[in-house]
Amino acid sequence: MSKLTVIAGTMVIACLTTIALAEVKSGLQVGDYVDAFDVKDCSSGLAKGETLCYR
Repeated sequence: MSKLTVIAGTMVIACLTTIALAEVKSGLQVGDYVDAFDVKDCSSGLAKGETLCYR
């Protein structure tokens, strides 16, 4: 085996190990601020069909 093949193999293994061990964090974390967002009211109440802003 050539030195280049050994180095390339070592780099591939190092990259795959780093990716496998990386901690995945999805969505909001505890203590994060939630921005305002709009929703459409689909209830049978007074605001039926209107867009409402939640904060």
